[in-house]
Amino acid sequence: MAENSTHRISADDLSAFVKRLFLAAHTPDDIAECAARILVNADLAGHPSHGVLRIPDYLRQIEAGGMDTSARPEITRELPGTASVDARRGWGHHAAHWSMDLAIRKARDTGMAGVSLDNCNHIGRLGEYAEQAAAAGCIGIATFGFGGPGAGAAAPYGGTQRALGTNPIAIGVPTGDDTPFVSDFATTIIADGKIRLAQAEGAQLPPDYILDRDGRPSTNPDDFFDGGSLLLAGGHKGYALSLATCLLAALTGRYDAENKRIVGVFVMAIDIGAFQDAESYASDVRAFLRGITDNPPAPGIEKVLAPGEMEQRSREARTAHGIDLPIVVWRRLCDGAERLGTPIP
Repeated sequence: MAENSTHRISADDLSAFVKRLFLAAHTPDDIAECAARILVNADLAGHPSHGVLRIPDYLRQIEAGGMDTSARPEITRELPGTASVDARRGWGHHAAHWSMDLAIRKARDTGMAGVSLDNCNHIGRLGEYAEQAAAAGCIGIATFGFGGPGAGAAAPYGGTQRALGTNPIAIGVPTGDDTPFVSDFATTIIADGKIRLAQAEGAQLPPDYILDRDGRPSTNPDDFFDGGSLLLAGGHKGYALSLATCLLAALTGRYDAENKRIVGVFVMAIDIGAFQDAESYASDVRAFLRGITDNPPAPGIEKVLAPGEMEQRSREARTAHGIDLPIVVWRRLCDGAERLGTPIP
């Protein structure tokens, strides 16, 4: 089979396979189900860079002792509308989902609530947690910030050395139907997961996405992993947003003074019903978005879309027809299954 070919698998079969992998790695059943669902949902939504592609890295992290698969998040500080949570180096996907659920429940009582999340492993696609809040009738906000000298994968605006992560921001808003508004983007031009995907597929990157280790523009994904860096989206504007995610992350209270570094997750839920009738709000949002997207498309564009519509279209198509995984990704998953003694579908 050619290296650039794909392996097609149904979402249900992939979810069951991924869950078996996590169970074999001594993950409790409910946490394994949660992490598997979130990862496969990223592939369904058309964001494979944050999907099962990541699993071999997680398995290596577990084998190296960097993740406690049985750990559950704990509240370390709490007020009616806020909480500080320690993820205890467990599954980040479960910890983030648990924390957004906590924020939603608190928002029901206080109108809006925020939760900071510390000691957290990779949480995957932030849009997942924005969608989670929207499905509960809330506006959801999720951010991840990482920064400091030598940290992350991007140089600050005007700089030449890595000092910031991809530092994404996601906002979800209910629309009264199965397609919420979901804005989810890295503050870099591209997320490093998409570079991993391009590398796995043997593809080149568009120009002006990355620099090589000598600060020269490159389209080769290998150059990024060989000491290169990401470029920030929007120049100084993306730089400011990237720093803002770090300052929200600092709400964990765990500033690394020795290395001058900040890292953490922050999620927030706003209960629409605290401000107005939630159903009317959602209906108004959908009508507003239709007014925006009912716009003559530019040449080469089929239709103007609102954030979240592309993901829903992808989810429907891949649920019906299956998920195409690059063969190199599928082989890595199978290698992990063999090491764990897990049946391969």
